[in-house]
Amino acid sequence: MVDTTLIDKLKVLADREKKIKEYKRRLRIKGKVKALGKTKKDNLTLTVEKDKEDYKFTVLKSHKERFALANKLHKGNSVSVEGIPKFGAIICTRLKVLEKSLAEGEQGKLVNYFKETSS
Repeated sequence: MVDTTLIDKLKVLADREKKIKEYKRRLRIKGKVKALGKTKKDNLTLTVEKDKEDYKFTVLKSHKERFALANKLHKGNSVSVEGIPKFGAIICTRLKVLEKSLAEGEQGKLVNYFKETSS
């Protein structure tokens, strides 16, 4: 018989690397809900806006808790969403409503704000 310990170790390492790469591919976004919709098969589509870019997530109805939470969302809610790109769509894997809403303003430099005036 052939000793397969080396092949077994390589398979474990390959599986671990595959899992890490899959996690890195996930899309993580904090933004505001722009629109809600339904697909042909009654799944929900959630459009999230971040930095004037829209991301469209699909919330599957087989994921009961996420689906119920997505049904309660309203336009303008701040959310944190994580998804996996599959088959031309982004499947939602994590959905969380943020208690503190995201700031809408932009940070800029203060020029001559602390200018000293001598008398």
